[in-house]
Amino acid sequence: MKTSSPWLQRVAALYDSKRRDFNWRLAPDGVIHHHNGLVYDKAAFLRRVKCGGEAGKARIHAAETALSELGFKYLGRPRPGMALLDAGCGRGGSSLLLAEKYAGLKITGVTVSAYQAAAARAAARGRGLAGRVRFSRASMLALPFKPASFDRVWACESTEHVPDLRLFFSEAGRAAKPGARLVIIAWVRNAAHAEGREYARLADKAYVTKIHAEKEYLEACKAGGWKLKVKKDLTGPTAAYWAGRLALGDGSGTESFMAPGFASRALLYRLYAYDLVE
Repeated sequence: MKTSSPWLQRVAALYDSKRRDFNWRLAPDGVIHHHNGLVYDKAAFLRRVKCGGEAGKARIHAAETALSELGFKYLGRPRPGMALLDAGCGRGGSSLLLAEKYAGLKITGVTVSAYQAAAARAAARGRGLAGRVRFSRASMLALPFKPASFDRVWACESTEHVPDLRLFFSEAGRAAKPGARLVIIAWVRNAAHAEGREYARLADKAYVTKIHAEKEYLEACKAGGWKLKVKKDLTGPTAAYWAGRLALGDGSGTESFMAPGFASRALLYRLYAYDLVE
């Protein structure tokens, strides 16, 4: 599948159109996330979010940052001089936080959206990070990098846009160095749930995704030489996050099905960490 495929054109068009959207409104600090959040005290979170306004949005944003910070722990403390690929970087939120957290880490983000790549570059300049991170328009399925270029690969809620996961694992394996670590955070269809396909269908329609069952994440990794090392279930904390978005009453409009989808576990939220077999 090439970057000019009709499917990726649809994904790019979606994100080119998302400018002053809900994600943007949540991020006055310029760190725009395109992923779920984590909440461990649902009752307290709902009380604060129901106050609404900027304070409520700030709580939502903080929950999303908490997801990033937890995911970063599974990258295994990148050392100065290491190279990290942010595969499906959005408007650069993860890359910016990683650059601030790990001095000397060389970060490259790719997105199929021309607007997102430009917005990420502007955000990096705004935070004084332009010399430490770079962003380009490219497909995570056709990476414009030499083999064995990266020590770490971060793919946070981007593999949902990949029709065939084997393609991503294979391309990531080509671009990564032997012994590299890959961290994926993803919406996953619960194949054992009666409503799993229906909630996945609703999400797919809204987000131009093709949500995969967990079996695919466990088996497709072999195509690139990856070995699963960690599987973490984050469904409960992200269900509380979506309950807060629903209570806020000023979201993206998808809360009506994403909140019950995760609350019922028809949709699962998973973190997977893989190592590239040497």
